[in-house]
Amino acid sequence: MNKCLDQAESPITVRKFVKALLVSGAEAYLRMTARRRRERPLRIIRSTAAFYGHLALEPENYLAVRQSQSQSSWATKVGVRGSRDWWTLGKLSDSPNSRLAHAWKRSIVVPPSWWIDSLIRAGERRPALALPAVTASLFGVGNSLDATTTQFSLSSHERRDARREMAALGVDLSRPYVALIVRDDQYFNVVGKKLSDGRMRNRSIADFAPMALALAQLGVQVIRLGHHVASELEVQHPLVFDYATSGRRSELLDIFIPLTATASVSTLTGSDALALVGRRPVLYVDIAVYAQVFHATRCSTWIPARLRDETDGRVLDISEVFARDIGWYVAPDQFSAHQIQPCKSTPAEISTYATEFVQSVLQNGRYIGDTALQDGVRVVLSRAMGERGRAMHGEVRSQILDSFLRSHRNFIPSQQ
Repeated sequence: MNKCLDQAESPITVRKFVKALLVSGAEAYLRMTARRRRERPLRIIRSTAAFYGHLALEPENYLAVRQSQSQSSWATKVGVRGSRDWWTLGKLSDSPNSRLAHAWKRSIVVPPSWWIDSLIRAGERRPALALPAVTASLFGVGNSLDATTTQFSLSSHERRDARREMAALGVDLSRPYVALIVRDDQYFNVVGKKLSDGRMRNRSIADFAPMALALAQLGVQVIRLGHHVASELEVQHPLVFDYATSGRRSELLDIFIPLTATASVSTLTGSDALALVGRRPVLYVDIAVYAQVFHATRCSTWIPARLRDETDGRVLDISEVFARDIGWYVAPDQFSAHQIQPCKSTPAEISTYATEFVQSVLQNGRYIGDTALQDGVRVVLSRAMGERGRAMHGEVRSQILDSFLRSHRNFIPSQQ
């Protein structure tokens, strides 16, 4: 009996011993390098790399800020001469895309996770030795994406492999293709409970079937992305590819498709961050979490989910949404607690919106709306979000699709 207990406890004891040894080594390292670090500062950047979109965009934001030399929040001091930044991206085995994490190691310094963990624990045990740390973010970097070109790159052999995999999927890379990125309830059921509650951004893929068919009839290829999806995209057309259920998914194509697509249509989830990394235009459909839209870049065009107050049946305009702090809500419980119900577009409306967006992108390289209309929207949105919005996004450069604004003229107070 005792022997069995000893055997059961032994691995735990060994792990604790190894961790203690590593922390002691990290503490010794911090003591020995104290003088050097005063001359050449070292800090830890904590990434939320368990989320696919964060893994994609946080390093990109960091590198874009460094290249543009802009001032921001978490990335402010990246340009200090001689400074060093070590990133935490977690274990590759736990990564939502280990290939993406590995690729970032070519551009940022990512020590082994066990070493970073040991340094953090050593700092917690000896606060005087602790390395300064900052948490990376998708936001708080101003307009650095628009001021730079993409900081991410695939190697020549990765690009070659991706082209071969795309050909096997049936996609013609010489023709335009749109990435369709829709997260449904199945993703949350499998993965979301371990991370965060993003159900406000879930949508049935069936609602996007008319859109996929309409674009295909215009000669545009549509590639449906996704992981842990509830159902197939039931569109029978040679230019529509249900990559998510094709059996041909790979970590490489999960990166390559949104990174290189002519445009993306998304419900604001994960892969669209890679489109922004590639500076590709994205249409965000029926977004209820208004402040979470990437307002700092011209690559971002969105269609708001209109928010109805169930207590009196009124649909709120954008100024009232932020005046009542609803624009900052993220979790479903926040909306339900205040009896706020999102009103979403019909499948036919989504098809109309996406067609307008893609046609503009094909003609101009990005979506270009009515200048006077969009300038007015930006003024209203900037005023509504106030200083908190400026700190989060910098200058508002996103657009709300023209046809949405014309269909819902009361959404922007100045249009009344």
